[in-house]
Amino acid sequence: SSAPKQFLLIGESENRDELIAELSEQWQEYHEASATTSNINIDVSEHCKGEFWLTNTQVNFCARAYKTVPVSHDDAAALSVLSGYLRNAYLHTAIREQGGAYGGGASYDSDSATFRFFSYRDPRLQETLDDFDQSIAWLLESKHNDRQLEEAILGVIGSIDKPGSPAGEAKNAFHAELFGRTAEFRQKTRARVLDVTIDDLRRVAETYFDKDQAMTAVITSEENAKLADQLGYKIRKL
Repeated sequence: SSAPKQFLLIGESENRDELIAELSEQWQEYHEASATTSNINIDVSEHCKGEFWLTNTQVNFCARAYKTVPVSHDDAAALSVLSGYLRNAYLHTAIREQGGAYGGGASYDSDSATFRFFSYRDPRLQETLDDFDQSIAWLLESKHNDRQLEEAILGVIGSIDKPGSPAGEAKNAFHAELFGRTAEFRQKTRARVLDVTIDDLRRVAETYFDKDQAMTAVITSEENAKLADQLGYKIRKL
């Protein structure tokens, strides 16, 4: 491939010269072996409303995803807080404690710019999909307290400030710099998270959670194939 390449080399300072020499030798061989160029073509398919993947299982694995924004967007902070807020204040009780699933919740992935609802090892199916939607309605229509919001904010801040190993810190810093996520950018992101309000959570939910644009995927048994037809979802077999 003709795309530019970089290497990250992590090691002890006393082995620096030896490691650089070895990498230079390996890089020359790799560069000569990959001198040819190739093009990557990706076919963009039409929006798929949902899919049921049928297999031999007695429980279900449910997911629903919405297209949102990357971490550089102003709404990223509110979306990251919203995932923890919905998970702790609504979804955990509805899906796990009352619904009997082994686990479930919501997450915001800034790399793929998606917001996702999920459950796993779930005895329910349609009811869980309904809970995903009802959590949004609950957010928009109910009164909320500051304590749950603060807990969600602290959860995001904790993940940002979580220390890593020296090598892990180096890797994270390297990749962050590649995408323009400088220390200053990360500090601004942290400040935005601390400033998130309930109104911000409602605003991003209204902005990005368009059910007509959602993508739903379920791993389930053959017995639920009829439900896929009723919902207008595609059926695939594992």
